[in-house]
Amino acid sequence: MRKIMALVVALGIAGPVQAENLALVIVNQEYQSLADARDASVAFDAVGALDTMGFDVLSGEGVNAEEMRAQLAGLHERLARDGAERVVVVLAGHFAQSRSGAWLMGIESSDAGLAMADGQGLRLDVVMEIAAMAGEAAVVWLAESPNTPDTGIGLEPGLPTRLMVPQGVGVVRGRADQVLSGLSGTLRPGTALASVVDRNRNLTGQGSIPALVPFLPEGYAPGARADLRAFEAAREADTEEAYRAYLDAFPNGQNAQAARAAIERLRNAPERVEERLMLTRDERRAIQRDLTVLGFDTRGIDGIFGPGTRGSIGLWQAQNELAETGYLTRDQIFRLARQAADRAAEIEAEERAQRAAAEREDREFWAATGAAGDEPGLRTYLERYPEGIFAALARERLEAIAEASREADRARDLAAWRQAREADTLQRYRAYLRDWPEGEFASHARARIADLRPEPPQPPEPPAVPEDAQARAQEQALRLTQPTRLLIEQRLSRLGLDPGPIDGVFDDQTRIAIRQAQERFDLRQTGYVNQDLLTMLVSDLFREVFR
Repeated sequence: MRKIMALVVALGIAGPVQAENLALVIVNQEYQSLADARDASVAFDAVGALDTMGFDVLSGEGVNAEEMRAQLAGLHERLARDGAERVVVVLAGHFAQSRSGAWLMGIESSDAGLAMADGQGLRLDVVMEIAAMAGEAAVVWLAESPNTPDTGIGLEPGLPTRLMVPQGVGVVRGRADQVLSGLSGTLRPGTALASVVDRNRNLTGQGSIPALVPFLPEGYAPGARADLRAFEAAREADTEEAYRAYLDAFPNGQNAQAARAAIERLRNAPERVEERLMLTRDERRAIQRDLTVLGFDTRGIDGIFGPGTRGSIGLWQAQNELAETGYLTRDQIFRLARQAADRAAEIEAEERAQRAAAEREDREFWAATGAAGDEPGLRTYLERYPEGIFAALARERLEAIAEASREADRARDLAAWRQAREADTLQRYRAYLRDWPEGEFASHARARIADLRPEPPQPPEPPAVPEDAQARAQEQALRLTQPTRLLIEQRLSRLGLDPGPIDGVFDDQTRIAIRQAQERFDLRQTGYVNQDLLTMLVSDLFREVFR
């Protein structure tokens, strides 16, 4: 259930007062069981229009039958107690009719029919009877929905062609938007109700529709409080449209001058001035580039004026003794562009001077170092100027020096090789390899050494070693690691025994050397390492280290 909104405007005078004008606005669009009353909600704008013209307004939107009757009772009480010169009633939503009358249906209405009409709706004859209590004029505006549904047996949808209208009451009916338009026209001082109805073919009037007497007299001005309230609403919105709406209602109001000043202020607001320039994305990028050239950080050149750009504009304005708004005028854009162009020219001149100075220093350093053409001077130049004016020349000369050095090395290599070949001895080939281990003829020298080296004596054929499973098991129990095996082979070799390649693999030659070591240490000759042999080898190592 939507809450009732009631707005009762007091004139600000203590004690009982004579109400000048009263209004009741009830608008139902969204129904719980029936289809919604299409476009009815627009009629609720009548509240603002009536309030602006100084009416005390009771209003409800989306209300049930009980709440509608409560609103009507409030209007009746005010009329009975204080009276009113004029009364306006605006009703919008689904209407239903029968021979006995017509009703505005509450939002809880169903298709219960005539028997429940008084319980689910607000009787229009009662509304008009209460409106007739106005002292001068009363108008009931009925906004009909274009899709009024069936509300049950004994009831017809919509309003009857003719209503029983009390004397002194005018009834105007039509679509919600037309009703609102007609009401707004009637609220213009000096406007007769008949002229509004006649101008709008979509409105139908009956009852008291004066053709000569305006609803609000010429020159009518609502109380100062209504003027102030309308101006405060405009000031809260603070838009040109809101102030113009105020001036339309109060062209000579007590706040009219302030409203015009506010319109002028908004028109001349910095953001509005810049907005009217309609800057393109490229023009905004150009402004950001100009600011950047002048040393301001816009946080990007993207054509979007965010906090970085706005802050930079403000700093530039302050630097130029302008109002620090963060928004630009056309003259300021031109001024900024001129300054940026001047600064760009200065930067270019500075860069040219820096390049000239750097080139002069480059040439002077070359004359002092690389110009002589020696390797140290060329390298010194390249260390300071790897991309300098003479860098390519320096590298070319270094390459020539390196090539000459390589040619000299090749000549010495060839001479050393010729001497070795002439001598053709192991000693001279080994001397060549010592001096030229990577020389052009190193492989030839190694091949010749192999040819000249005497054949090593062939080891005696190892005697057949009986299988000794226990000795093998003892060696396996030691779990000898690869480093330990290498150490054993090295110790065997140091003892003058030949274990074969020092590779941690115990082959047949290694087994022979192990057996020879066991013989030397008076151990049983098995060819397998046991704890006793390992201890002797290690002890012998310690004695050699600490000898």
